[in-house]
Amino acid sequence: MFRTRRSKRAPAPPDGRLPAAEFLALVREALEEVAPGFTEGVVIKDDLMVSPQGWAVILLPPQHSTGRHYDLIATPDPRLPGKEWTFSDCVTAFSADERDTAASWAQTTGACLVELVDGRGRFAERVAPGDAGGVPGWGLIVSGAIGFGRDATENRKLQGALLLADVLPRTAHTFTADLTSPHVNGIKVFYGGAPGAVQAEVRVNGERHEAASAALAALGLPEPAALAVARYYALMLPLPENAELFAGRDAGRDADHHDGCGCGDACGCGGRIDPEHPGFLQPLPDPVLRLPEAERADRTRVDTGAVMAVKGVGNFLKVRLPVRLEDGRTVNHLLWARLDAATIEEVVQRARAGTLTGHRFAGTLANGVRPWGGELLDAPVVLEGRAPAGEGTVGMCEVVESERPVLAEVLAGRWPAEQVLGERDPRLRTG
Repeated sequence: MFRTRRSKRAPAPPDGRLPAAEFLALVREALEEVAPGFTEGVVIKDDLMVSPQGWAVILLPPQHSTGRHYDLIATPDPRLPGKEWTFSDCVTAFSADERDTAASWAQTTGACLVELVDGRGRFAERVAPGDAGGVPGWGLIVSGAIGFGRDATENRKLQGALLLADVLPRTAHTFTADLTSPHVNGIKVFYGGAPGAVQAEVRVNGERHEAASAALAALGLPEPAALAVARYYALMLPLPENAELFAGRDAGRDADHHDGCGCGDACGCGGRIDPEHPGFLQPLPDPVLRLPEAERADRTRVDTGAVMAVKGVGNFLKVRLPVRLEDGRTVNHLLWARLDAATIEEVVQRARAGTLTGHRFAGTLANGVRPWGGELLDAPVVLEGRAPAGEGTVGMCEVVESERPVLAEVLAGRWPAEQVLGERDPRLRTG
């Protein structure tokens, strides 16, 4: 519970902001709610909050001419040289109580700071390049999304939409070249506003990034029916320099077996791990996998093992993505493609009628695949029905084309086994 002695409050600055030390006291209390014990021994003096653990938060002088805005810089250790281990963010008061403003920083940017210092995956999500939501070449520490505004339902709607949109992997191509720190870069994702006046903003190391913001706006997130906004924060750490922070996070993304896929050994997709026919299964589409288990069960309307319909998320078809190796083998990935309702209905009808073979249709990939990770997620694809492997079976649909250059390369090229399989290569296991 927050406790502040308002009777001793210093006069507020002309812009309506609290004095620096008083606002930092609220930040400290909000951080303590996020991570009990994290702020033990913290000292606040004027615009600086320092922990005996080494981390620090600095409140900058006003950067805005109007409104109650607070600009903060955080670092896991102020003794580290230069700005390369600092990350910045700003928060704006959306209510009369500045506790809410402090909490919005603590639950997003602050949670990333706690996770960076704590390192046990308890306060923010650690995402390796090959994980769902990952960005090739970068390790991520990502906070949860928070929503705030006048309508709780609209807040929750924006929160969910922002989480399901996979903003970072879908927009990273617009800003990764501008990530200048070799250690830690801060990214704020903000979306929302009043009906007809919605803002989509991505800030990179404290500065609005126009290309990334435009890419976020183009994702088609829903417009709120009442004033509501949602935000989250992420730290991007270049790999391999910070690989130890994500050790073990990239392993096991693909299952070594896909029992129950229904295609049988004859399809050559690797139903059993065969040294000559390696194959991997993505058990669920990435946006479905990221839902809490109870919510996933509640939203799932159809799940046949080959077709899924998940309310508010999309319609999905299990498909095959072949990756050809230089040594003549093909790695077959069973994963999911997102289709619109009319397309998936036609696919189902053709499968029943036996006319699916050779039929081409469009969708988008709903999974990332090692080693390309998030670069393949939401890539537009052309799929083609393949002939059944045997009597009484239904042929898989296969990814055959894509407009996204990286996926087009994957489909057209032949790849070194060590790059695509690495330690997962069955030939290594069979000696």
